Amino acid sequence: MKGILARLLPIALLAAGWACAVEPEEPAELVLTGGRIWTGNPEQPWAEGVAIREGRLLAVGSDESVLRHVHPDTRHIDLGGAFALPGFNDNHVHFASAARFLEFNVMAVRSQEVFVQRLREVVRTLPEGEWILGGYWGAYDEWALGSAGETRLEPFTPDLSAVEELTASHPVLLQKFDGSRFAANRAALAAAGLDPDQPRAPGVRFDGAILEGEGVRELFRDVVPRTFKRQRRVQQSRRALAEIRRWGVTSVSDMSDDEQLSIYRQLREAGELTVRVHFRPLLQNWSKWAEQGVQVGSGDEWIRLGAVKGHIDGIMGTSTARFFEPYLHQPDNRGRWRVLMLDQEGNLAEGQFLRHMREADAAGLQLSVHAIGDEANHLLLNYLEELEKSNGPRDRRFRLVHAQVVAPEDLPRFGPLEVVAEVQPYHLSDDMRWMEERIGRERCRGAYAFRSLVDNGAILTFGSDWPGTSAAEYPINPMLALYAAVTRQTVQGEPAGGWFPEERIGMEEALRAYTVNTAYGNFEEDIKGTLEVGKLADVAVLSANLLEIDLRELLNVEVLYTIVDGKVVYQR
Repeated sequence: MKGILARLLPIALLAAGWACAVEPEEPAELVLTGGRIWTGNPEQPWAEGVAIREGRLLAVGSDESVLRHVHPDTRHIDLGGAFALPGFNDNHVHFASAARFLEFNVMAVRSQEVFVQRLREVVRTLPEGEWILGGYWGAYDEWALGSAGETRLEPFTPDLSAVEELTASHPVLLQKFDGSRFAANRAALAAAGLDPDQPRAPGVRFDGAILEGEGVRELFRDVVPRTFKRQRRVQQSRRALAEIRRWGVTSVSDMSDDEQLSIYRQLREAGELTVRVHFRPLLQNWSKWAEQGVQVGSGDEWIRLGAVKGHIDGIMGTSTARFFEPYLHQPDNRGRWRVLMLDQEGNLAEGQFLRHMREADAAGLQLSVHAIGDEANHLLLNYLEELEKSNGPRDRRFRLVHAQVVAPEDLPRFGPLEVVAEVQPYHLSDDMRWMEERIGRERCRGAYAFRSLVDNGAILTFGSDWPGTSAAEYPINPMLALYAAVTRQTVQGEPAGGWFPEERIGMEEALRAYTVNTAYGNFEEDIKGTLEVGKLADVAVLSANLLEIDLRELLNVEVLYTIVDGKVVYQR
C-alpha cells in the first residue's frame, strides 16, 4: 500500500499544481500559438497566440500567456509561424444571388464543350421540372477577363439545341450578359405556351434556340419562377457558406430577400451557419421593419438587423451608371436613375428618394445607398446634407455604397459628412478593361479613388460585391480586393505602374478597411474587427504574411484556417 501511495503522490501533486495553474486563468477551448498575429489593435498590434473560450477571445499575447489557459480538453493548434488576423468582414455581398451563381453560370465560358459540362453538372443536382436560369454568357467577349482593355475575343453563343436530351426535364432560359439575347430550350418554350417546333410570339425573333426582341421578357414573365423552391435555396446556401469560409471571411453585409433571412435562421438553428450576417433589406421597405421595432443594433451577434439599402443609379458594366456628361461610346446616354428616383411616368421625382431617407433615418434605421456615376454621387451627397438639416446631426455612419466615380470637387465633402465609403476594390481590377473607353481618362481620375477618399476623411471599408453583376464576376476572395487596392492593377499585372497609382493605399490601411472599419460601418466595432480580449473569436490564418510578401504574391495566398465563434469551420 505504501508503495502505491508513493507512486500516486507525485501524480496527485501534479494534478493539484495543474489545478492551481489553470483554474485562476480560466481554461480555454481553443488555443493558437506560434503565430505572427496582426491584431488590428493599435495598442497591441502583434501577438504570438490567442486563447478562446465560449466564442470569445480569452487572451491575446505571447505564447507563454495563452498557454496558461491550456487544460486537458483544450484544442491546441501550433500555427508554425503562419500569419493570422481578424476574420475578413465583407461589406457588400448578394448572398442569394451568389448561392444561385455558384450553382450555374457561364459568364466566362469560351467553348460549347465547357458549356455542356456546366449544364450536365447542374442537371445532376436538380429534381425534374426545376428551371435553369441566368448564365450571363458573353460578359468577357469584348474585354478579356483580367485585361486592361482593348482585348477582343471571338464571341461565344451557347447552343441549346445540342443539349435537348440532357435538359428535357428542365426548362432552360439563359440570357446574354447585357440582356440583348436569350437562349431557350424546348421545355422552356413549351412552358411559355409555344410550339417548340414553330415558335411565334409578338416582339420576339427566333433563330433556333436564340431569342431576341423586346417581347422576350414579357413572353416568360408569368412562367419563370421568381424564386426557387426552399429546398433548392437551402442547398444553394450551404454551398455558398462553404465558399465563404474557404476564403477566411467571417462576417458579411448582405442584401438578399426575406426568405434568405429565414434560411439564415434555419441554418443557425441547425448549427450550420458559419458566417455572421449584417442584413440589409430595401430602403423602400423600411416601414415594415420599423413597425417590428427594428433599429440600428437589432438582432444578435449572428444575424444583425437595423440597416436598409437603396439605389440611385445603374452600373458601369451596362453603361447605366448616372453621369453629368454622356458616355463616350454612347453619346446620347448619361445613364439612368433607379426606380425609387422616378415617378410612375419614369421622370425624376424631386424629393421622393430623400423622403424615404428622412423617414427611415427618423425611425432609427441606418442608411446605405448605391451610387456609381459622378452625378449620382453628387446628388446623394446633397441628399445627405439635406438629411442632416431636417433630422439633425447624429452618429449615422451613412454608408455611400460603391462611391465608384466621384467628381474631384465632391471628394472634400466626405469627411464633414462623416461618410462611410463602402467600396469593393476588385471593381477596379475588373472594370479597368472598359472604363477609359466609356468615360475617358479625365473622369477616371475620380474612379475608385481610395487614397483621395481616405485623405478627405471618409471611413474606408472593403468588400467584394460577390457574385458580381450581369456583366462581371466578383469572387469573394479578399486577396483580390487587397491586391487591387495596393497595386491598382489587373490580375495580369497591367498596367505595370498601376492605374492612377497615386490612388494606391498601403496594406495595413487595406487590412483595416477589411476588418475593423467594416465592423465600425456596421456599428459592431465593440465586438469584432480586432483581436482583443472579450471580442468575438473570429480569426483567419493565412499562408503568408500580407505585410511582408511581394504584392504579386497576394494572388497566391491561401487560407489555412477559418475560425468563427471559436470553432474551426475551415481547414486547408
